[in-house]
Amino acid sequence: MTVRLTHWRGPLRRAVFVALVAALSPLPLAAASDQAVTPASTAKPKTLQSAVTAAAVREAAVVAAPRTKAAKRADQSGSSKQSASFFRTGPGAVALAVMIVGSGYAIYSASHDKINSPGRK
Repeated sequence: MTVRLTHWRGPLRRAVFVALVAALSPLPLAAASDQAVTPASTAKPKTLQSAVTAAAVREAAVVAAPRTKAAKRADQSGSSKQSASFFRTGPGAVALAVMIVGSGYAIYSASHDKINSPGRK
């Protein structure tokens, strides 16, 4: 069996593919810049020590940011500090059932395989 890669060989198709890759690459960078850009934050520090100090101040501001009301309510609503097991929730039970059924089918199909190859003997 051979794989043919002639599907993307045309110049128009290749240009569309390159344009798609170029258009999608800035999305993670735009999502990463969630802080507002100010003229003071865009100025480059002159020394390494001032750069480290500026970075520490920015990180401290992110860490010390006030928590949202939803996060405070979520902390208050739980009576215990232990979180429930994932497999005891509804989606967890469904995921566990799918894994068990898939494993059972894989074992069944492997043991009832009707192909007799010389390598299997």
